[in-house]
Amino acid sequence: MMMIRRAMGAALIGLWLGGCSVVVFEDGPACPADTACPVGVTALDPATVPAEQSPQPAPQPSPSQSAASSQSAAPSASPALSGQSDAKSDVSIDGYRSYFDYDSAVLSQETLSGLLFVADHLKANPALRILIEGHCDQRGTRDYNIALGHKRADAVRMQLARLGVDRRRIKTKSYGKERPAVRGATAAAWAKNRRTVIRLHHD
Repeated sequence: MMMIRRAMGAALIGLWLGGCSVVVFEDGPACPADTACPVGVTALDPATVPAEQSPQPAPQPSPSQSAASSQSAAPSASPALSGQSDAKSDVSIDGYRSYFDYDSAVLSQETLSGLLFVADHLKANPALRILIEGHCDQRGTRDYNIALGHKRADAVRMQLARLGVDRRRIKTKSYGKERPAVRGATAAAWAKNRRTVIRLHHD
C-alpha cells in the first residue's frame, strides 16, 4: 500500500513540474518564484514570436486599370448588326458611283449588280428622291462631254425605273468634264472620272 502511495505521489509531482513547461513568463503564477522551472524552459518574448500569417488581400487595381479591363471585357458590337444599314437611313446610297468605259454610256455588269441594291433601297424608302450626276474625263470638247454625261445619267435612271423605282423620284444632271474626281492626265485618273454619282435630292 505504501508503495502505491509513493508511486502516486511521484506521479503527481511529475505532473506538477511538467506544468511549468507551458509557462509564458518565468515569474508567472503557474511557476512560483520559490520553485525553479525545469531546465530548458525559457521565457517567451512576444517580440520574437512571429505573428500568425494572415491571407494577404488581393491588390486593388488602379482606376486606369479598372477602366481598361472593363473596356476589354465589354462585349463588342456584333459585326452583323454594325454592318446593317437602317431601312430609313439615306447614307447607304448618297454618293453611290458607277463607272463607264471610254466614250460609252453602256452599263457594265458590275454597275447593273450595284443598281439592284440602289433600287431596293429606294423602294424601301419611298420618301427618298435622288439626283444622278453624269461625269466624263477631260478628253473631248465641253459640249460633247456634257451630252455624254447626260447619256450616262439617263442610262442609270432607266435601269432604276426597270427595277421598279418611280421615274418621278429621279432627276439627272450632267457636269461633263467640269468636276473631275481625280486630277491628272493618266488612264487611272480618266477611269475614275468616267462616272455617275447618286446624290440625295431635296425639293
